[in-house]
Amino acid sequence: RSWSIDTYLGRLAARHPTPAGSAVAALNLAQAAALLMMVARFRADPARPGHDVAQRVLGRAEELREEALRVAEADAGVVEEVAAAYALPRATEAERGRRTAAIADALLAAAGPPAELVTIGAELVALCERMAEVGSGAILGDVAAAADAAAAALSISRTNVEADIAPRRGTTDAERLTAAIRPVDELLRRAARVRDDVRGELT
Repeated sequence: RSWSIDTYLGRLAARHPTPAGSAVAALNLAQAAALLMMVARFRADPARPGHDVAQRVLGRAEELREEALRVAEADAGVVEEVAAAYALPRATEAERGRRTAAIADALLAAAGPPAELVTIGAELVALCERMAEVGSGAILGDVAAAADAAAAALSISRTNVEADIAPRRGTTDAERLTAAIRPVDELLRRAARVRDDVRGELT
């Protein structure tokens, strides 16, 4: 939260495990939420049609922005645990076995934050749909931008979950996480529909 954009991008480019893909997804969701808040504020005037929808979107988008940032911070913690597992000794057969198990367990835990981001992304797609219905004019482009940002985050998060659960695939926890990302294809279709409908309206 306290880094400048330059600091964040420099750290993202560094040879360091955090931040990585989940942070990118979380920030995309936070930016999508912020865009929706901006559009909602323009539509929240009681004299405007749809102001009640805009007020509800504004409140929930603010909450989702904070949730996305919280998940980004949580992700940093679990990814550090993955890095610690990879650093375990592996000189003996027993050590290699313990290291392999620790890596698999840490990766499974690391799948939690991106799975949570899918839930946040689903709500943001729904808010984009609502704002697209009450918005008008050029500002609709920001609703489309929010939908595209949410879609990118959803796609990133799904891939991260799939990668992280691989060593524990077939377990109860892995199946639960797989279920969490199952809606992503439909969510991506809905986000694309928002963008395409906005483009149709603007052109």
